Amino acid sequence: MQDMMISRHPLTDSAVHGIEMPGANHLELVESARIYTVQAFRGQNAAIKSQLLNAPDVSLRFVGPGDWLAVTFNALPKVDPSAALVVDQSHGRTLFRLKGPDVVDILMKGVAIDIAGEALPVGMSANMAFGHLTINVARTGENEFEIVGARSFAESLYHDLKMAGREFALSFAVVDR
Repeated sequence: MQDMMISRHPLTDSAVHGIEMPGANHLELVESARIYTVQAFRGQNAAIKSQLLNAPDVSLRFVGPGDWLAVTFNALPKVDPSAALVVDQSHGRTLFRLKGPDVVDILMKGVAIDIAGEALPVGMSANMAFGHLTINVARTGENEFEIVGARSFAESLYHDLKMAGREFALSFAVVDR
């Protein structure tokens, strides 16, 4: 019998969630996201950052000096291998999208950064802990965030976000984009 590998996210079939209609505050697991780690070599930060910021359908998330997460739904544009190290992390990372009028309050229950103020304006991202998990949070809109976390902890992150959002009737769905 031939073995067949199927790429499925652990939360897709998880018993921890059912089918929910999107509420005012909504959490989505974005299944088809491609997530890359990009580390520029010495002296190449500006060139790599510029190339990826100008690439279509690529969202660049700051991780550290010369270090980014590139999130896209297509293949990442070719990066000069003498300028940066690029590693596809899609099978090791998970992208959640959190949106709604109370999402700042939901996130504030688990992070130690004042994301309600000017610490994380729209278009910026930061690494932080949510409870015991390390995540990268990007503010993509006034009331919208994208969260990248380790795939192996996706169920734990999902659970923590759902618990933080209980008082706000946080709904959940698995989406393709």
